[in-house]
Amino acid sequence: MARAVLLVFAVFAFLLVLRGLRIFFEAVRRSGTASRRASPPVREGDMVRDPICGTWIDRRLALPARRGQETVPVCSDRCRRTLEAAR
Repeated sequence: MARAVLLVFAVFAFLLVLRGLRIFFEAVRRSGTASRRASPPVREGDMVRDPICGTWIDRRLALPARRGQETVPVCSDRCRRTLEAAR
């Protein structure tokens, strides 16, 4: 019984070391490719407010709508139609 417990512990420790090495090498790989990247990293959380319904949305997911000469981000096609009809 003691051998079985010791074997399970050894396997667990071995897998834990392998996981740590994988995380370490992924971090090293990512840091090497980030320095060669020409474009700046994408800013997450750049939120804008829809002028029609007031919903906060991520700027990358917003739909463009025209209000006069200005392009305004909106959350849905319905809000885009409402904004463009109000001209």
